[in-house]
Amino acid sequence: MESRLNNLSLRFQAKGFMPIEIPGLINDVFTILDMGEYCNISKVNQELEDLGWGIEILDKVTYKIIVTNSRVQ
Repeated sequence: MESRLNNLSLRFQAKGFMPIEIPGLINDVFTILDMGEYCNISKVNQELEDLGWGIEILDKVTYKIIVTNSRVQ
């Protein structure tokens, strides 16, 4: 799991996020997924945009890494 999270961190850094921002972003994604109503990439991206993270934060690979590490599958 640690290697997947490191991969995730590197993917977000490549998108321009600072290392200090990434835990908060990942936490927001897990929180969104835990709500249950946002269970596809489009809906999660829209919710992240509404929270101010930007547009189209998650791509398919990043989304899969996150979903694989969350309780929601």
